[in-house]
Amino acid sequence: MTQATLPLIPAQPPKTSGLAVASLVLGVANVVLLSCCCGTGFIPAVLAIVFGHVAQYQIKRSAGRLNGSSLAIAGLACGYIGLVCQVLILLLGALCFLVSAVAGHQHAHMNVQRW
Repeated sequence: MTQATLPLIPAQPPKTSGLAVASLVLGVANVVLLSCCCGTGFIPAVLAIVFGHVAQYQIKRSAGRLNGSSLAIAGLACGYIGLVCQVLILLLGALCFLVSAVAGHQHAHMNVQRW
């Protein structure tokens, strides 16, 4: 009796997750927007974070058919760092506005008392 051999099917290489690439691109765009025009990076930051988490989930569940985990992690890092910087810039701007408003109010009040 001879043993039957199964035809060999070539294994396909894993594909890179499109969401992981999108997460990285949006994370880098967030950092670029943060450096040149503050306040416009919220949308790319949030999208980079969402796409990065979804990509990580899909890659883990794909049983080796998808790769790009490092791209998703880099996108997540850029997204989170950019989002934290955006929030800090927003808080700093609000603080400066409040300080200048209080100082302007006190200055106007002092001018009224002199007359």
